[in-house]
Amino acid sequence: MYAGRGRNARIGPGTDRRGIRGARFLVRADAAGALREAVSALKAARFTPDPTARQTTLSASAGDWIAQAMTIGRPSTRWTPSHVDYEYFPLNLLPIFWPRVALTLAIACARTTEAGTELVICAHPSMLRAGARTDDTGALMTQAATTLNRRFTAAGVLMQHAPLAAVEDETCPASSAFVRQRLGWT
Repeated sequence: MYAGRGRNARIGPGTDRRGIRGARFLVRADAAGALREAVSALKAARFTPDPTARQTTLSASAGDWIAQAMTIGRPSTRWTPSHVDYEYFPLNLLPIFWPRVALTLAIACARTTEAGTELVICAHPSMLRAGARTDDTGALMTQAATTLNRRFTAAGVLMQHAPLAAVEDETCPASSAFVRQRLGWT
């Protein structure tokens, strides 16, 4: 169970954090339209557009991809006034006392290929600021991928769909190497 969105997203006690890190789709649609669908699905899953200059860097270095950076959460801390550990009943019933979702950068990117439009979404929890909670967004990424799968299937444009644990192509803006080296994400 989640509450809030973007920087204010919180994760409730007992939330199932299992899910996927990302997904790849091959669709018969234009790249800009596919990317709009991906951004819409990520927004519905509580992500917000990245407010930093990272988006400008992403757009400039994406090559033949078009891409959008989305974020959720804040750096993890052990104790703040707005964080009560789950064992403090009844405070754990109020979302304002739930811990914030670990800081995560999600990249949605699309490009036109000979086979169709390739769309990739992938979440990158901050290794330095997420602590041990790098799986906070698994359920949210699953929700976004399921939404995209349903939309593309209903429109009759879905050719392939596959969950991803990681993006191997280092030129893809959703790959770990790209977000670390070109966007400076840690």
